[in-house]
Amino acid sequence: MSHHDNLMAAFETYQAENEKFHGKGIKASAARARKALQEIAGSCKERRKEITAEKESLEGKPKGEGMSQDAARHAHIRK
Repeated sequence: MSHHDNLMAAFETYQAENEKFHGKGIKASAARARKALQEIAGSCKERRKEITAEKESLEGKPKGEGMSQDAARHAHIRK
């Protein structure tokens, strides 16, 4: 399963568990909603990496070539 699919599944789980917690007051659903949110956070980080790699491959430059975002930001600030 891709990171995108994991992200979407975790979000659906979060929605269902959050509704059970708020709508029906089921305390165990709070823990499951929090777990789904943690999975969403991890999948977001991994998907961001994938998107960056895909974008760089479309641009034709190998990963790691050029300035990092921090270096570019600092270079801009120094001007």
